[in-house]
Amino acid sequence: MITYDQARQLGKTYVGALNTGPDSYAALFAEGAQVRVDGADADLAGVLATTPPGRSAFRRARLEPPAVVLTVRVRDRAAESVDDREHRLVLDDAGHITRLEA
Repeated sequence: MITYDQARQLGKTYVGALNTGPDSYAALFAEGAQVRVDGADADLAGVLATTPPGRSAFRRARLEPPAVVLTVRVRDRAAESVDDREHRLVLDDAGHITRLEA
């Protein structure tokens, strides 16, 4: 079971990978991971479209076993707005994401 401190560190790593780009982000996932965005099946590109690299920030983490729920803040400077999006992750024993609901 992951601790709260580990969940916070995961959140920072997760958002760092989001902001770095597709290859860094994909490295966090187990092969065959299930990905859903806004309730529909998706791929990692779909996640990156809703939480664009360079515009995402880690806001908070919470534990809802078996998931870790990260709040990712997406900034839109042109519209002068922010959108907090929850990313619900389930991890395997190696710490790779096996399921993501964003």
